[in-house]
Amino acid sequence: MKKMKLISGLVAAAMAAISMSSVLANAADVSVKVGKATDKKAGDTFSVDVSLSGVPSGGLSSVEFSVKYDSSLVKITGVELGEIGNTGAASAEGSDLGDTVWSTYDTGKEIVMLWSTGLTDSKYFIKSDGVLAKISGQVLSGAKEGDVADLTVVPVSREIYPKGGDNKDILFSAVTSDGSQDYAAAKTDGAVMMAAGGDTTTTPPSGDVEWGNVDCKEGVNVADAVLLARYVAEDKEVKVTAQGLKNANLYVDSSSPDKIDANDNVTLLELLAGLKKDSEMPIKK
Repeated sequence: MKKMKLISGLVAAAMAAISMSSVLANAADVSVKVGKATDKKAGDTFSVDVSLSGVPSGGLSSVEFSVKYDSSLVKITGVELGEIGNTGAASAEGSDLGDTVWSTYDTGKEIVMLWSTGLTDSKYFIKSDGVLAKISGQVLSGAKEGDVADLTVVPVSREIYPKGGDNKDILFSAVTSDGSQDYAAAKTDGAVMMAAGGDTTTTPPSGDVEWGNVDCKEGVNVADAVLLARYVAEDKEVKVTAQGLKNANLYVDSSSPDKIDANDNVTLLELLAGLKKDSEMPIKK
């Protein structure tokens, strides 16, 4: 039944894609962001929000993407539609087409998410920023302290209809009686992060922060700066514990207080060079 819902939804999305021959120039990015669940251990449950921002004032009639996950570390137990997806479109379409509005399917490697309506009245579109879906799951027994299960936003794995070939796009679009519009996609990936620990680390007590100690080992040194630089560069081979990320959050932007980026790396280098002191941490913008 879930597969049939997904197929019917993909057909609706494909029809929207076909109509893009009349598409206007790409507008500003619509962004999808997956949240993070931290300090988890084997057997724990978790939930993360999947949110949209930059939703255009005219709304979106089709949204299509997947969230890829590490099936060796986590099991997905549910995907629930969020508030911004409850637009009344399902009721307006009726029982024959209602299933095309919200469809999800877990392939065992990624969660396909599709919100699509064939209605052209924009009052039934997604028209505000907020939570599109909530993913629930459980950490598997094989997960170890310090492991990170990435939750990565990717295009849906399917062939493009009718041209063929692999799909390479995250889809945000709007089709109205006046024409159609597609939107460029931006993304912020999420993760399920296992609690720090083990005999090889000197992790501070829960809730404490040791500024700059990204690897949670003895002392703060250049190795921490290198590890942080690789993390900021999204090196997939790098694993930073939840405690390490707390220690790395040396530069706090009020608009994104938990974000770890190049500003934190610069601040850590200043700390190592003696240009900043622990007592000045975190630097707040």
